[in-house]
Amino acid sequence: MRWDGSPSAGPVLARLARPVSRTPTRLAVVSDPHVTPTGSGTWKVYHRTETRLRTAVTTITDLDVDATVLLGDLTRDGRPSEYDVVDEILADLPAPWVSVPGNHDVPKQWDDYDAPTPDAFADRYSTGEFPFVHRVGGVDIVGLDSASGGPALDLYDSHEGVIPDQHLRWLDEHLADATTPLVVLHHNLFHPRQHTGQFPDGDFYQLRNASALTEILATHRVPLVLSGHIHWSATAVRDGVREIIAPATCSFPQSFLLVDIDRMGTTIRLVPLAGPKGIAEAYTLASRGAAHGQGIAAHADRGLLSSLPLVDERTPPNRPVGSDVPGAVRWR
Repeated sequence: MRWDGSPSAGPVLARLARPVSRTPTRLAVVSDPHVTPTGSGTWKVYHRTETRLRTAVTTITDLDVDATVLLGDLTRDGRPSEYDVVDEILADLPAPWVSVPGNHDVPKQWDDYDAPTPDAFADRYSTGEFPFVHRVGGVDIVGLDSASGGPALDLYDSHEGVIPDQHLRWLDEHLADATTPLVVLHHNLFHPRQHTGQFPDGDFYQLRNASALTEILATHRVPLVLSGHIHWSATAVRDGVREIIAPATCSFPQSFLLVDIDRMGTTIRLVPLAGPKGIAEAYTLASRGAAHGQGIAAHADRGLLSSLPLVDERTPPNRPVGSDVPGAVRWR
């Protein structure tokens, strides 16, 4: 589904003054596909996961992007059969593309199968190592592994996130040379309460050392961080660091982000992946699902995506934010 039949169309989620780039750069940002060939139902709409990721790949092919960034949770739980389907779908994704792992992609102590190690994930889905810097157009994409705990697998018994100390030191060093850094990771830098207000804490796994990471990002004046994880589009800023959370492709409101960076700043659009029936199905499953899904449905009921953009740093003072979005997006 596209909003007006055009592959480049989509409601504006945010207009940001930074980052800027002399070289216009367009990125597709896909998060939380949770692909499974066997799952069904739940608020993550498992039985549609293959279809939604295939639709994302097909749509991206029409969008003339410079690169695609995947923000993790490619799979339901890191099973080999799930990765087989992911590999088959991503074979059609135009290069270049890179991915960071999510908490559902990496080995856990309760697994009775072999999920990819951090090194194996980096070899298959990224630049061969974490962290990484990947230059695309006028932007330095800086990828962090927040899901595995690094070589020591410090998150082997948890779905929480952490950036290992050695990765923080690497980041501090490499950001000094980055021209236009765009930092990407799976776990959220800021707690959802800073983005959206109420959120079911019992179903949220935090980034343990978010403050240490934020301090480094603020020191180097990193203009934008992209994360996934909570399946809901939101934004917050602290100490000059702006975070945009990408929606999930699998669950309500099934979509991905289209990010355009140029001399004027950055424009971020939502690109939907389902028609009205698919959106209604996902909303119903969310509202009847786990606490996390119910929280997302409740945000929709409060109209938190009914008037976009969420932030507009380039709107003239006498023009109300959201006034340039005809008909405001309604999810129900």
